[in-house]
Amino acid sequence: MRVNPVAVTLVASMVAMQSASARDIDITSQPFMRAALTVMTFDYFAAKCEQRGGFKPDDAGKIAVWEKTNGVAQIRARLSDFERHPTEKRQLEQALAIITNKVEEQSNSIDTCQAALSLSGLPEAQFAKISPEILAPVSNPPQNRQETVKPPASRNAIAPSGVNSQTVAQIHSFGFNTRPKIGIGGFVALDIYPIVLFRNGEVLTDVEGLSFNGGLTAHKRANPKDWTRWRNQGGKLQIATKDGWENLPFQTTYGKLPDNFKLDGLFRSLSGTGTVAIGGSQSVAVWQDYRFSPDGRVVRGRGAGGQSEFGDSSVVTSNIVPNQRGRYRIQGLTLNITYDDGSQERRILITDPKDPKSAIWLDGISYVRRKQ
Repeated sequence: MRVNPVAVTLVASMVAMQSASARDIDITSQPFMRAALTVMTFDYFAAKCEQRGGFKPDDAGKIAVWEKTNGVAQIRARLSDFERHPTEKRQLEQALAIITNKVEEQSNSIDTCQAALSLSGLPEAQFAKISPEILAPVSNPPQNRQETVKPPASRNAIAPSGVNSQTVAQIHSFGFNTRPKIGIGGFVALDIYPIVLFRNGEVLTDVEGLSFNGGLTAHKRANPKDWTRWRNQGGKLQIATKDGWENLPFQTTYGKLPDNFKLDGLFRSLSGTGTVAIGGSQSVAVWQDYRFSPDGRVVRGRGAGGQSEFGDSSVVTSNIVPNQRGRYRIQGLTLNITYDDGSQERRILITDPKDPKSAIWLDGISYVRRKQ
């Protein structure tokens, strides 16, 4: 198979134009940014492979299956949309440059065909499994979109949350459950994680589903294993498991956070993606953070950084978006932020109000408290 990324992108763009509903996907979200970087890196290696004669037939077949299964053409079709998001476009270009510069320096010793094939097999490249929402062509009606005030001219405005007041109204409370996990040295430990109890008796066990692009109903269809039932039996909260009803290990749940509740400290969400080991290793990280003060002030930041290592050499780069500053207040389960530039943000906030140093979840995305 001879891969021509430019031609593929043009064809995919024409297909995407026929499906306007797919344009609802937020390309500046972390899942899509990771997927975009992975596809861009694959296309780079594939183009280099093309120059050397192309993929072997068996490898070409594997790549074709990967592309079809994971909506690679759909992702390619959106890459041109980053022209309207210069900050994110620059982040992707700088991250890709970390990898490509090193490949150019060692072009004679790198099998770019194998690199492209290996990249397509990475867990981070299985978009349909890890981030199905970025491939779902959805179009929410205006009344279901997040209320927001957009500044007339703010290039770095933070995209508002997709969670709306209708979702908040469906929530009965949130709580915490436990599950076993393998710790350091192979020892079994308990992982404490949040769950959301809904008024209709359902339970969401993976709170990232709160930010699913298609909404809760679409998430339930795509991820039924993340949903179960709850009940109050004899004064005990129980959830349904494959072995029957079981008491929640933590019986306290929160229908709202305490009045005048404040956050204090720096909370960061970190995610990343990697490429194959081709004479070394490459990695790219994307982070978002909030620095909350008890007086109601908040500073939001985000950025991207990457590292490429070959032998004893290492290249590190980063790009940090200017901070947004504003004020926040917590009402019930909702974190409301009004930034100084006039933009607003509303997110569902989950945290343990008894532990001021615990992590927070914003629309189901975890943010870990950091010292700096």
